[in-house]
Amino acid sequence: MTNLQCLLIFLLLLNFSGGTYSVFRSCKDIYSSNHSSPNGTYTVHNKENKPFKVYCEFHDKFGYTYISRHAGVEVNIDDLFTSKKHVKVRHVLQNGTQIETILENIRLYKNLSLGIFYNRHIGYALPINYANLAPYLYVGFLPISKASYTNIQGYRAANTDFIFQNCDSNPNSYFVFYFNPQQKANLGYGSGFIPSGFMTSWVTYGTAIPTGDYMPPEFYFDYEIHMGGCGGYVFRHQQDNQDGAALGLRFDEYDPCVCSPCQNGGSCRSTSDTQFFCDCVAGYAGDTCGKHI
Repeated sequence: MTNLQCLLIFLLLLNFSGGTYSVFRSCKDIYSSNHSSPNGTYTVHNKENKPFKVYCEFHDKFGYTYISRHAGVEVNIDDLFTSKKHVKVRHVLQNGTQIETILENIRLYKNLSLGIFYNRHIGYALPINYANLAPYLYVGFLPISKASYTNIQGYRAANTDFIFQNCDSNPNSYFVFYFNPQQKANLGYGSGFIPSGFMTSWVTYGTAIPTGDYMPPEFYFDYEIHMGGCGGYVFRHQQDNQDGAALGLRFDEYDPCVCSPCQNGGSCRSTSDTQFFCDCVAGYAGDTCGKHI
């Protein structure tokens, strides 16, 4: 990150310093306002100041945002995450147990970011039910430019690669979560298919969530996974809080210390998006150790 980028980010964040937000637009805003905020359902606002529900999962200086399928407004998805390296997907098994799995690109493409969109799929394959069950949340693994070859493809779940050989250059490489407000049926593509172990390993390798941390049913979506050319296709309809999937978008609190504000060998300790302290070496003092004593 350049000094100019650091300065621009820092100046932007100063607008929210002091823990005061006129409107929360994300779980990150909520966390920055109060680091003790509990996991749970919150109301945030889109750019048109229209409210919608999210579930916020908070950790130390990072967390995940889950969107309610009853949002009913335009979702400015870029406001809800800071990282496209991975997503967290929760799933409700048929017995009602909730599990979660980190999904990312396989190691072969570890430097390639995921494509994360709301009701779009720019550069990625068209989802089967894009018009029938829209709007949708889209997670693309390989863009068309990488997936339209007979090469090794797949996804990484729980630090394990699950791969297949694309057999016909079909460029599908995505996981889609449908809001499906009218509760319509799948268009029928892939009906009768029995999902392979490859297509369901992200569930098999999932980690059980403590019952006290279960999310409400409104955060679990109908979903569609399509891989290849010989990878597979799966569609699941969320019913009675079973078989649905929820998309967790990663956010990280900005660390002002990445801009190295402490001079003359001073060490930086951050306390929030905008606040930091400098521990100065002998002979220097001041907020950023810039004063020689």
